[in-house]
This record gives sequence, C-alpha cells and structure tokens, in this order.
Amino acid sequence: MNYSISVSVRVLKLKIGALAFLILTGSCRSIQPEAPENTWLATAPPEINAVTNSIVVPVEINLTGYFKDANKSVPDITAGSDKPCSGIRYEYRFQKDSFNISTVNNRLLSELVGSYWIKMEYCAACSDLLVAKPVCLTPLVPFSCGINEKRPSLRIRFETELNINENYGLSTSTGINELKALNPCEVTLFRFDATEEVIREVRKTLEKQCIATDKQLARISFRKDADDLWKNMNQSVKIPYLGYIHFEPVSLSLVKPRLANNRLFTTLVLNCKTYLNQNPAKKELGELPGLNTIPSAPKDTFDLFTDFELDYDSISQLFTEQVKGKTIDFNKNHFEFEAVKVSGLDKNRLLLAISFSGTKRGILYLQGIPYFDNHTKILELSKLEFDLKTKSVLLKSAKWLFSNRIYSELEKATKLDLSAQFNELKKTIDKNLQRKIGDLILQGKTHDVSVVHIFPTVDHLYLRTCLKAQLNVKQ
Repeated sequence: MNYSISVSVRVLKLKIGALAFLILTGSCRSIQPEAPENTWLATAPPEINAVTNSIVVPVEINLTGYFKDANKSVPDITAGSDKPCSGIRYEYRFQKDSFNISTVNNRLLSELVGSYWIKMEYCAACSDLLVAKPVCLTPLVPFSCGINEKRPSLRIRFETELNINENYGLSTSTGINELKALNPCEVTLFRFDATEEVIREVRKTLEKQCIATDKQLARISFRKDADDLWKNMNQSVKIPYLGYIHFEPVSLSLVKPRLANNRLFTTLVLNCKTYLNQNPAKKELGELPGLNTIPSAPKDTFDLFTDFELDYDSISQLFTEQVKGKTIDFNKNHFEFEAVKVSGLDKNRLLLAISFSGTKRGILYLQGIPYFDNHTKILELSKLEFDLKTKSVLLKSAKWLFSNRIYSELEKATKLDLSAQFNELKKTIDKNLQRKIGDLILQGKTHDVSVVHIFPTVDHLYLRTCLKAQLNVKQ
C-alpha cells in the first residue's frame, strides 16, 4: 500500500514538472505581436525629372592676323595730285610705316602710322587766250615738304565695335576716331596747310581700310563650333550598374565677347536636359537654334540625380551582424539579440523585426526614420520606437522590455557607412565621363555626392542622390 502511494506521488511530481516546463517554455515564446501592415507602401520611388544643366565651352580667337590681313588688302602707298592752272598745284605720296592693334577697356583699337611727301607749285595767273590749253602767265613758285628732308607723319586710329549676330557670326563696325598730323607741313608764305590736303585724300583710302577690316572680321563665325557642340552632345553615356546618362540639347547661348591682349574671348553655353535611366536610345535632335547672347557664363557645375538602390535583405544581414549575440540583463531578466529583418513602411519609415531570446523569446517590431548624413556618408535610423501593436503586447506581458538600452544598442547597430560605395560611384562616373565625342573632348569630374531624399518601397530602400560635377568640353 505504501509502495503504490509512493509511486503515485513520484508520477504526480513528474507530471507537475512537465507542466511547469511547458508553462515556462510557453512563457519564453509569448512575445508574438502582430506585424504592422504596409498598405500604402509604394513599389517604386517617384520618377526623376530631367534637370537642365549648362555646359560651357570657352572660345578664344587671336585677332591680330585678321587686322593685318585687312591692312594688307589696302595698298601701302597712296598717291594723288591736283594741278589746276592757277593757284596751288600739288602732288603727294603717302606710305604706311607701321600698323598695330590693341585692346583698351574692352575696345578694339588699331593704329596706323604713315609718312608722306608733297610737292607744290604756285601760279598767280593763267590764260587760255590764243592757246588750246591754259598756261601760267607768271613764274611758278615751287615748294615742298618731305623732299630731301624728314617726312611729316600722320597717325590714324581706328576703333572697332564687335557684336554677335543670330547666325553665330561676328558683326563689326570699324571707323576712324583719330587722324592726326604728328609734325604738320604748313607753308606760311601762302597760308597753305599742305597736311590737310594730304589728310583729306588719305582719308578716302583709310575708309576703304575700315571696310576691309569689317570684311575680314566677318570671316569669324562660331557656327561650326556651335553646330559641333549641338550635334555631338546629344549623347547617351553608359555608366556601368547605373544605366545611361542622357544629354539632350535644348538651347545655345554665346557670352558677349570680351577683348584683351588682342584676343577675343567668349563662351559657348549649351543648355541641355540631363537625366539617367536604363534606356540607351537617344532622342531625335532638331536643327541648330538661333543664337542668344548672354552677359556672362553660368557656373560650369553639372547636377545629375540618380537612385542608389539598397536591398532589404542586404541591410538586414548587415544589421544582424552588428547585434547578433549581444545581451542585455535587466535584474532577473535576460535579453539576447538574434536577428534583424528590415522592411519598408509608409510615411518614409522602416520597420525592424527584432528576433530575440532569453527570459522570453519572440519578435519585437520597431519603427524608425532613415536618415543620411551627407558629411559622414552614414545611413542611420532616427526616432526609433516600438510599433503600437508591440507596445500593447509588452504592456500586458513584459513591461521590462521598455528599455532605453534596447534602443541604444539598435541605434548603434543600425548605422551603415556607405562612404566606400559612394566613392566607387564617383570613380565610375568620372571614368565614363572621360571620352572623345566627334571633335570634342569631354572631361567630367565629380566633386560631391549627396542624398536629397530617401524612399522606402516594397522591396528596396532608395537613396535619391545628387551628383555635383564639373563638365568641361574642349574643341
């Protein structure tokens, strides 16, 4: 009788122990809140709109040759005469001695210095009585300047105004703004200014030189440069792993010319839509548009927007590696991180599903807002908090899990340093923006990569990125 009672007691103890184990085991796995719903989560980020960027191409032209050609097109020697029967008769010869051009206060000046001689005779009275041709009745009085002596000189200064016409050509207007005798020839006996006679005759020749100068400068045209830039920059440049950068020319402008050191400086400015997608096809380009003139060139910075794609599984793995095995003790309670699973939520939030073990086992759902530090290039989560459904479960079964220590560990673990990836992105873009396009040489250099927006979607986290670069085009 005693033996059977003893056996029954042992059996009862075993049953009670098993029940207690089941109760404890069940309590360890009791944290299983319902996961939040992603009803309004987008499947893709918003479309990136094309950005209009300016590509600047400096243009420099040495004007010395054009002016010298204009000077050569007019004879070096100008000669003439006027021989009435009575009064002063003269014959002159003007010779160019030097020709130079200069730029002063953004004005183009050319200077010609020449010397001359003049022979003159004076007849007091003439008569054609009994003769077919009038003859002088008095002895001729000869006089001269520049014969067997130093020749008198003239200095002539021209000023040329430059403009650009809508056909991409140089439009100029050259005029005489000074015609001065450096050592005048004046015959006081007859109060005759021989220099004025020479100037009057030479001016006719110099006016021809003004016309010749404008004709020579009219040869300067930017149309070929503009046409090459317009056609060749209609490009789709392949960037590995990203897609194609598209350049779509929209308009062309030319900066008002600047003059310095006998050279003309200006800048062609190509405005083009720029965007990145997966389609290699180029859009059909229209004809070269009419030219606009602008006072100054814009900055040669180049902006490009693209989406940097992060896979949730990869993020989850990185976060898990940071926290797996870390433990936190709360008096008699024990908490150990096992895994982190990341997914997207609406309102630009991320959801963290934290698998844990210890005194209790289960899953905690936390929400956070992804934030990117453009200075350190670190992606992190801010404003971490328990999801409402998780809070409700914890209030009923495990208030001790409301701890800042869990937040602190997660904040440290949920930081991704993307500086290496962004540096690689810069190198890839820079490498592919070094190329020859027709007669043009394209040189691109990325200066900065910054995140301007973050878009959690169903399958990926997208970092909308702005790349600032300098894009040079050389001819």
